[in-house]
Amino acid sequence: MNVYEEVKKAIRKVAPGLDESKVVSAALLKEDLELDSLDRVELTLELENTLGFYLLDEELVNITTVGEIVSLIEEKSKERAA
Repeated sequence: MNVYEEVKKAIRKVAPGLDESKVVSAALLKEDLELDSLDRVELTLELENTLGFYLLDEELVNITTVGEIVSLIEEKSKERAA
């Protein structure tokens, strides 16, 4: 599974009008992608449904970029595989 592509797909689903070229690893969720708090909740739910595991609020509170989401998911995937 390509985590980055899954995150991009989830972002596009939550924000369908968003220019796909803006969804890069360093993109800030709020400032660059204009995802508000409701969008972030929807993104979390979409990722949870797609990936099959929960992302805790405590883990997400300091997430600001697409790359940080990818890193968190990769880390959780490794924990599940162990």
